[in-house]
Parts: sequence; C-alpha cells; structure tokens
Amino acid sequence: MKKFWLAALLALVAFGFGYAADTLPVEPPITDEPPVGGGPLPPVYGTSANVVIGGTLAEVFSLKVPDTYKNDIKNGSTAETWNIGDVVVNSNVKNWSISLESAHSGNLVLPGDLVVQPEYIPYTVTLGSLASNVSLSTKWTSGMLGRTAKTGNFYALSIMFGPSNDFYEAGTYSDTITVTITHG
Repeated sequence: MKKFWLAALLALVAFGFGYAADTLPVEPPITDEPPVGGGPLPPVYGTSANVVIGGTLAEVFSLKVPDTYKNDIKNGSTAETWNIGDVVVNSNVKNWSISLESAHSGNLVLPGDLVVQPEYIPYTVTLGSLASNVSLSTKWTSGMLGRTAKTGNFYALSIMFGPSNDFYEAGTYSDTITVTITHG
C-alpha cells in the first residue's frame, strides 16, 4: 500500500508540474517589427532594452512691421531722420534672414509726376544693428540669423534723407518698403 501511495504521489507531482508548466505566461519573442495592423511595439522582455522617446515642436516664424508712417518733410535744409517703428521677428528656427526692398529704389516719390520728370527724395535705411544707412536702390538682405527670444527680436526701422541744395517740390511723397523674412 505504501508503494501505491508513493507511486500515486510521484505521478501526481509529475503530472501537476507538467500541467503547471503549460499554464505559465509565455513571453513574446523580442522583435523590432510592429505587430500586424500597426500600433505600438510590444513590450520587450530581457535584461536590457531601449525606449525611444521623441516629440514634434511646431515652427514659430513670424514678422510684425510698423503701421503706415506719415510725417512732415522739412525743405531739405538739414538731414532728417524718421523713426518709423520696430520690426519684430519671432523665430524658433535657425538660419533665417530678413530683407528690405523699396518700391521706388530707395526714393520717396511724388505721385503723378512719374512719367514727365519724377520728383523724388533719396533716402537710406537703418534696421537696428543689422543695417546702418544702407541704400535700397537694390534689395538688401541680412546675413543668416539664429533663433530669437520668445518675446522676439526688435529692430528699429528708420530712414534718413537730405540735406538738399534745392527746394523739394511741394506735395505728398511716398514709398513702400517690403520687409520679408525667409529661412531655408
């Protein structure tokens, strides 16, 4: 009888361990391939593994220019400086530039006289520390610039003209300066 119980106990132990081994969780194989149907990779089991983390930051790239500026023109006796206002650039990208371009090649022009003999007042422009008294007879472009502070970079825009030996023709003179920012 002792042999029967001993044999039964051994059979029970052997059968029980075999059954228990079949019910343990099976670890998935280690793979870098996504599961069928997409989605995140399954967890990786082992003694060492990498977790890849990342995120995307939206680009900030904006420009604010002063409103239309109007002032009286003195009659050319002394040099005049008009402080137009601040050009503000916000950028979280590197390698951007700013350019200035004049509709009338760096001249305040008296409208209505463009065909016969244009009346104009040539000027130079200053843009903060980037440009100082440069002519806009052709487009001016800064060198490459870096990211700005969150409040933006402020560049004071001003023009300077005169003096003149002659009187300026009476009337309203104007020009349009196009300010452009680009990055690449």
